[in-house]
Amino acid sequence: MSLTQPIDAADAASPQTGWRTVEPIEVCRAAMQRRPFLAKHPLAEHPLFTVEALTRVAEAAAKRPGDLWADAGDLSLTDKWGSVPEPDMPIPQLIDRIETAGAWIVMKHMEVDPRYQEVLDGYERFAREVAGPELSSRLSSAEMLAFVTSPRRKTPYHFDAEMNFIVQIHGGKDVWVCDPNDRSVTTEREIEEYYGKTISAGTYKKRAEEVAQKFTLLPGDALHVPSHGAHWVQNHDGISVTLSLNMEYSHWRCADIYFANYHLRRLGLSPRAPGRSWAADVAKGATVGTMRVAKQAAKRALGR
Repeated sequence: MSLTQPIDAADAASPQTGWRTVEPIEVCRAAMQRRPFLAKHPLAEHPLFTVEALTRVAEAAAKRPGDLWADAGDLSLTDKWGSVPEPDMPIPQLIDRIETAGAWIVMKHMEVDPRYQEVLDGYERFAREVAGPELSSRLSSAEMLAFVTSPRRKTPYHFDAEMNFIVQIHGGKDVWVCDPNDRSVTTEREIEEYYGKTISAGTYKKRAEEVAQKFTLLPGDALHVPSHGAHWVQNHDGISVTLSLNMEYSHWRCADIYFANYHLRRLGLSPRAPGRSWAADVAKGATVGTMRVAKQAAKRALGR
């Protein structure tokens, strides 16, 4: 399907891009950033996402600091990011051996290539239409990542800051997603540590398996994962190619408040969680935002 080919407007959240929600758009709008839901996308047969095309993307990403990550090895649900070693071989060779390497390859910021930016723009139009005006105003910085992973490879339990769509291109996988507001699964302290200390702050708990929703993704399927929604992945028997299309949620409403709470707790205080006090949230967000601007200004003054 062409990225610009119109589809039935009754089925589509955004007919201009070929994306659509599975449930009615009004249902998904109410669910966005609250619970996972399924969508359909037009990218499964797109030539930009063949393994050959992504090999070239990986080679380009390797030249940009921090934009390529690869590891190889067996992982369990409880393992943390970076707990298995990076493979000792060039990325093209690793991709050639992906069927047996037990590998996980991540390419970040694919949108630096205008061809991928055009695809990302189509996704962003869809995501903003589903979000509606109020939530859309809090979203920014759309980003595209690609994952090429070996058969049966697991992605361990974790959560992310961004509002995300997991987009299946080739192969299949099962994804389990937890309620982002279930504090018996993802605690306030873990979220604080995520923003203040490490992105690996999420810790697996047996309860997560009891309450998570399971989704099976095949080519053409996409899954909305809210910010802080703990999740994990099990690939099927074939090679998997998956995109992560995400957008940042407004800093002062989320990241800055949790960052402030992390440091307040280190001082021995018991800070209120976001949403408990509007005045406290505004004060924390303003303070951290001012500190960030000052730090950026200092870097510019030093010519860094």
